[in-house]
Amino acid sequence: MKPFVVIRKLEGADNLQCQTVVKDFVMAGAWDAFVSCLFREITLQLVVIVWAIMFIFFGIPLLMCCMAIPIVVGLILFTTYGSYFNKANELAIRGGNKLCWVAEMYEPLVFDGPLEIDRFYEDVPKVDKAQLSKMRRKIVGTISCRSHLILENSGWIYRLAVSPRYPFAEIAEQLIIRVLSNAFDNQLFTVETVTSECDECIREVYLKLGFTLRLAYHKQIVGNTLKVMKSLIGIDPFEWNQNREQIKVELEN
Repeated sequence: MKPFVVIRKLEGADNLQCQTVVKDFVMAGAWDAFVSCLFREITLQLVVIVWAIMFIFFGIPLLMCCMAIPIVVGLILFTTYGSYFNKANELAIRGGNKLCWVAEMYEPLVFDGPLEIDRFYEDVPKVDKAQLSKMRRKIVGTISCRSHLILENSGWIYRLAVSPRYPFAEIAEQLIIRVLSNAFDNQLFTVETVTSECDECIREVYLKLGFTLRLAYHKQIVGNTLKVMKSLIGIDPFEWNQNREQIKVELEN
C-alpha cells in the first residue's frame, strides 16, 4: 500500500514530534540565509572594519590582514545559525493551541520505493484496519492559527512547518486548506500571515491557494545596513471557498 497523509487536530501525544518537525524545518533554511548574507553590503563593511582593527590596533602586516575575510565569514555563519537555532526553539516551545493541526504520514513498515503520497484524508483514514496495522505513523507537518491581534474576527497563521525529508508543497497545501476550511466554518473575515524573502517556497504555496500580497516592508536587523523584506499576505475565506474547485487541491472526503 502506498503512503498517505491524514490531516487532523493536534493531540497531546503529538507535541514532542511537532517540536522536532518545527526545529528541523527552521534549521533547514539556515544555509540559504547564510549564503544570502554573504552577498550583502554589510559583509564587505565588516571585512573592512576587521581589516582596519587588525592593522591599526594589533600591528598585523597589511597583507596578513586578509585573514579578516574568513573571520567575517565565520562570524556571519555563527550568527546566522545561532539566530535560526533560537528561532527554532522559540517556535517549538511556543507550541500549538486548540487551533492546531498536524499532518500524520502513514508509511508501510517496509518501503523501498520513492516517496509518493497517494492521497490525503481528513481526521480519519478511510483504510481497512488490517492495512493500518501494517503501517507506521509519523508526524511530518504542523500548522497553527490564532486570533488576529489587530483585525477583529480574523485569523493569523503561524508555525507552519513540514519535515525537510518530505514533499513540502503537497503537505503544506493541505495544512493551509484545513485552516481556511475552519476559518470559513467560523465565518472569519480574513486570514493573514507573513513571510520573509528567504521563504520563497512558502510564499509560493500561499499564492497558489489564492492569498494576495497586502503589504511589503523591510524589517531592520542591523540599523539601515541589514534589512529583511517581509510580505504580509492574506485571503478572504468566503472568496476562497467559492474558488475551491479552481484551486484543485481538495482534501479527500
